[in-house]
Formats: sequence, C-alpha cells, structure tokens
Amino acid sequence: MSFKEEFDLPVSSIFPYFESPSEWGKLYGIVKPSKKLGDDWYAVPLKKFPFPLVAKNVQYEHEKKVCWIFGGFWRGVGEINFSANDSKTIVEGFEYISAHGLWLLSSLFEKHFMEKEFKRIWDFGWKRVKRNAQK
Repeated sequence: MSFKEEFDLPVSSIFPYFESPSEWGKLYGIVKPSKKLGDDWYAVPLKKFPFPLVAKNVQYEHEKKVCWIFGGFWRGVGEINFSANDSKTIVEGFEYISAHGLWLLSSLFEKHFMEKEFKRIWDFGWKRVKRNAQK
C-alpha cells in the first residue's frame, strides 16, 4: 500500500508521530500502550488485530525520512518521506505487511482482510493529524 498526503502544517507537527513505533498509537489509536521489547523493537497493539505490530525503525532522518521493519507474526517494511511545497507538508511512502506463518493462505488473507484494515488505519491516522491541526 502506498500513500501521498498533503497537510497545511509544518513537518514538525507531523513527524513526531513517526519518530518511533512507540509513537504510532498517537496517530492510529490503540487499545493499550506500546511495549518496548529491547534493541529498539516495540510491540504496538492495534484495535481489531489479534497480534500486536512488532516494529523497529531501521533508518531515521529527522523530519525527512523514516523506514521500519516488522517482526513477529507480522512481517514487512515501511517507509515515509517528508517534503515541503509552498506552505504544505507532503507525506508520502509505502507499507508492505504480511502475516507470517500462513503460507498459502497469506495472500488470500492479505487481500481480503489486511489491505482493507491497514488502509482504514492509515486513513484514520491522516484524519487525526488534520483534526489535531485544527485545535
């Protein structure tokens, strides 16, 4: 899944949501706080998901770029880049995530459940950024 969003906000208002997987809950809303697992890995519980996202940032350029990987039940990668255009901040990137251990069922599970749910989560997060900007 890829995305490109524009905000009438400075990057300094958006970037903190992505500084660490421990901050993702502020963007997406979570059931419980994230848990530090060691070696910069975090378990991030999400609503409607039976297993937390276990993630770690592997590349970090303050207010420019963040890349992460998933471990545990969920496997995959993500990247987000920030740039400015006039008074807007442009946020673009991608996330690919799959369920580990489902073998032949994995692509079916991804297509019918995960794609839709992760798109919903990202959309919710973008709306939260816009809503918080209006406060």
